Amino acid sequence: MAVSQFLSKPLQKRTILVACSAKKMVELVSGLEAMGGSVLPFPVIEAQAIEDNHLLDASLASLREYGWIIFTSAYGVSFFMQRLRERQFGANLQDVPKICAIGPATAGAIREFGYEAALVPKQFIAEGVLEALGKYYGGLQHLAGLRILLPRAQEARELLPEALTAAGARVDIVPCYQTVRPEMDRDAVRQLREKKPDLIVFTSSSTIRNLIDILGQEDGLRMLLESTVAVLGPVTGKTAESFGKSADIIPEENTVAALLKAIGEYYGSRQ
Repeated sequence: MAVSQFLSKPLQKRTILVACSAKKMVELVSGLEAMGGSVLPFPVIEAQAIEDNHLLDASLASLREYGWIIFTSAYGVSFFMQRLRERQFGANLQDVPKICAIGPATAGAIREFGYEAALVPKQFIAEGVLEALGKYYGGLQHLAGLRILLPRAQEARELLPEALTAAGARVDIVPCYQTVRPEMDRDAVRQLREKKPDLIVFTSSSTIRNLIDILGQEDGLRMLLESTVAVLGPVTGKTAESFGKSADIIPEENTVAALLKAIGEYYGSRQ
């Protein structure tokens, strides 16, 4: 094998376990295989609609009253927009002055429904949203009295709504979907136990917790600690640390493209 070909395939002869949602799986698997990796797709999380939509419906009926809608995930965009179309409210997103998307993937999901995000922070985490809003208004104190809609998962970090509320904003937290652990194929679990991966890729805190739950505490922790670990962002990295594992690979940006690049550079530097 030529040196140039070897360097272009930094994951050659390596097994990579990808623990994520189906939404991110396709891009990750494609990118990792392009680098020569043998990929074990392992969907450990999926998004589902919630049964009780009364809060969501109430917010959709009064969109004109909000100054901002802040979307913190592409899933939030999808379930919010689908409900908006299903209910066929007279109000629509054109009645809302501004939309904030936590990152480019979320902004792209908004664009698919025909709208544009007015604000996308440089850091694709809750802290980044706060920083971006602070710069936009010349200080978070200027959010006082502003009504903000936050459509999100049923369970999510409280940092963003708490900080916005502390700044004086009126925040409506509206669950529009839930993340659940899917039923796993027993053969897939058995194969995973038999073949230890060289690298595990996690895309959220839930994917780490769910993988450990699926494999069992003892086996899950052993695999986590004995493998190289790549995570999509510092929040997921902190979750790995809570289980005793410091993430080996954390991209500069919370995007799949940046994660793939970081993985390639990590293994490329070791060849």
